[in-house]
Amino acid sequence: MQKIKDYRALYGALALTIVGVFLSFNSLVHVNGDAFDTSILSQRWYWEILLNVQILCFAFMWFSHHNRIAYASGKWRARAVVNFMVSMMAVGLPVIMLVLGAYYDWYRNPPSQETTKLIVRVAVYIWLVSNFAVPTVQAIIFHKAKKPSRILSHLGITRHLVAVLMIVLLVCNDYLPVNLGYASAAFLCCFHGALAYVEKAFRPPPHDRPVQVMV
Repeated sequence: MQKIKDYRALYGALALTIVGVFLSFNSLVHVNGDAFDTSILSQRWYWEILLNVQILCFAFMWFSHHNRIAYASGKWRARAVVNFMVSMMAVGLPVIMLVLGAYYDWYRNPPSQETTKLIVRVAVYIWLVSNFAVPTVQAIIFHKAKKPSRILSHLGITRHLVAVLMIVLLVCNDYLPVNLGYASAAFLCCFHGALAYVEKAFRPPPHDRPVQVMV
């Protein structure tokens, strides 16, 4: 059994999983507006909980990426910074949705179910394309070929299965209760990303070294 070699990566996985739960709850309420009271999403207590958890997730993601940036140089540092910025945007989605909701006045006039479903579909497509396209582009730019053992690893296969499950649930949503396909899409997207961090946890990052304290 493989041992965890990079515990910092697990903080990134935890942050994405937590964010996925909140995003899926938001989707569940919006796509089932006729069965749920959408006003819960505008309650102060809900946003106080969410924003505090959001700060925690930002801290987790910073801790997960800090050493990868600090001990990298040249093009590898640029790559690490890009990965960090994308990850921070991913865990910041609840705040982004808060700003968009306030701008479009969704908290007083919730969007229609069809509009919400369209937003979820577009978000899922963008997430899937970015998660498969970005690593491919990085591999080409940095000439980093993937090892067969990594591609065929259990976690790698699980990530692909999660993506397939996400698409199947969206396609079959009309046959599922409480719009389960759309309600679970956000969580599955974040879980898909979290598995990438779990993969990193089982291999030592190439530019991660013990922090030396200056006396």
